[in-house]
Amino acid sequence: MQPMREGLAAEGMATVQDGPAAESGAGAKSAAPVHWSWHLLLLLAAGMVVTSLMLDPAAAETDLVRGQLTILRGALFVFAAGAVGVWFMRGMLSEDLLGAFARWRSAPSDLQARDLIHEPASPRITGLLWAGALAWFAAVFGGLASASEWLHRLTFENGPLETLTVIAYVVAAVFALLGFRQSTGEGRKPGLRRWVLLVAAAGAFLIAAEETDWGQVYLQYETPESFEAANIQQDLSLHNLAPPGIVPGTRWANWVLRGLGFGLGGIVPLLVYTVPLFRRWMWAWQIPIPPFVCQCLLFVSAFIPEAADLYHRNNVGSEIREVTIAVAVVLWMWTAHRTGDERAEA
Repeated sequence: MQPMREGLAAEGMATVQDGPAAESGAGAKSAAPVHWSWHLLLLLAAGMVVTSLMLDPAAAETDLVRGQLTILRGALFVFAAGAVGVWFMRGMLSEDLLGAFARWRSAPSDLQARDLIHEPASPRITGLLWAGALAWFAAVFGGLASASEWLHRLTFENGPLETLTVIAYVVAAVFALLGFRQSTGEGRKPGLRRWVLLVAAAGAFLIAAEETDWGQVYLQYETPESFEAANIQQDLSLHNLAPPGIVPGTRWANWVLRGLGFGLGGIVPLLVYTVPLFRRWMWAWQIPIPPFVCQCLLFVSAFIPEAADLYHRNNVGSEIREVTIAVAVVLWMWTAHRTGDERAEA
């Protein structure tokens, strides 16, 4: 162990304190070196604040543009606060980034896809999950082909499928937070696993909040004027906003979901299987790969049609796609939590 510690110290990855504390078994590790470039975050935050103050929604010619500028101002303030928050955590992030680089250098030369992709449960339960996924897609595509009434009833706004989507993302966030807790505390190895899972938890909570219009569905409060003007459904949600340059009424979030499903379910697994450098990168940065059944759910979800001409509503396909991706994310985060630090110990 001692030669390894000395090597790490020489590389700037860690510093082991010698002396009485070390001899008594209470050795202390100094903080990781913090690069000056972290301070650029403060410059970025200041730039975003200045830019937001320069925007003048009152001078906009239309209510749509006025609402867009007001929301953009708020978003810039939020991003600036986020940049400052990251700056405050620069010490921990530096240590974990250096740990990730150490994992990169020590990555096994024979790293395979099976070393990165874990099954969500035992073979029997995994088989049941596969059967459920295949049955779901058979029912969905069969129902869409025949304009089934049950799909019509399930996909109303704030209906059963949307409620299930919200629940699924909340559960996924909980699993991600449990995985985050596993990756913190005494004795943990430096690495990015906890940050990856923390971001995943925040993303899952964000999507759940978006699906309920940030509680507006249940609390029935008034939509702020800026959102009412810039939102195609006049509610408090980001995914229904009409961004500048996008034709008003365009559901751009549907294309984002399609890209997400195609990327996570198709492109990422393809890279894991065919590109050794990509496998090494995913291993070093401790990014959990979706299990095979999740890859199937994500990939096929990208090809669920909108079926607007069949149901005279433009949300049938999107609601089915959203709940399919949500279930895949639950299984993904459950797997990340269940496997714990297996890869960290690999």
